[in-house]
Amino acid sequence: MCKLNIPVLKAIIELGLPLALLSWLIFMRLFVSGELDRQADRKGIERGVKKIKASFKSEKKKTFAEKSKTDLVFEKWMYFGSGFYGLAALWTFLVIEVGELIGFVFNFPGFDVLFGDGLISFLFNLGMNQLSNLISAFVWFSYWDGSMLIWTLVAYAGYLAGIEAARRNLKVSKETLLEQVRRRPRG
Repeated sequence: MCKLNIPVLKAIIELGLPLALLSWLIFMRLFVSGELDRQADRKGIERGVKKIKASFKSEKKKTFAEKSKTDLVFEKWMYFGSGFYGLAALWTFLVIEVGELIGFVFNFPGFDVLFGDGLISFLFNLGMNQLSNLISAFVWFSYWDGSMLIWTLVAYAGYLAGIEAARRNLKVSKETLLEQVRRRPRG
């Protein structure tokens, strides 16, 4: 019994909670802006996201200055396909990239190793690494350790929880959190 609980807990912490937070942020933005209706059911929200994605694709020809005004997380979510799959792929990509960046910074091989085969080789290897990370993100369900079923179910539950929290307009302010911490009985 304990063997099952550890992988589920790991999936919740590493994928479920981050997806809940990211979906809450993205959908809160969509509900507040009026792009999605809070009263819509799940199918209505899915249809709304598809419409937003279609309009996003048609606006791809904007200039860099116009694009820089959009929300970066939202834009990358659209790039990864939007919806549940896109958000899971985006989170996986972030995990891979940040992990590699931290590994690079703390295990810096030196410039002689990086550019030992020349600048063109370095740029080629960098590009191939990015492509590999992008492919890993698109097949996110195979990136995470353990049962694909557990990771997928936990990820989907987190995604739906975030949407529902945004739909219900659940907000937690810093002041509310501090007030609740101060009220807790000490003992």
